[in-house]
Amino acid sequence: MLGKRLVYSSKDREDWEKAKSILQKERLAFHDWISEEPPVGGCGSKIDIRSFGKGKPVPKEIFKIEVDKHDLQHAQDILKDQVQPPRSYGVG
Repeated sequence: MLGKRLVYSSKDREDWEKAKSILQKERLAFHDWISEEPPVGGCGSKIDIRSFGKGKPVPKEIFKIEVDKHDLQHAQDILKDQVQPPRSYGVG
């Protein structure tokens, strides 16, 4: 991962697809992937209590995009105000 910087992290798949499309139009090279939110440690950490409630399930997938470090500022400028702002879980 030398020379790469995280530019995007979200739990919204549609917004992630939009961010990738924007970067492709600008011909910026990027690497995208999906990770899963890690469970909180402790006894029974593999059980997510949010899964037992009624209603809409809580998303656990985190969609990420990274770019070369020399393209980071340009990618941030392109994505600003076009996609959701970076989330606290990942972008730094």
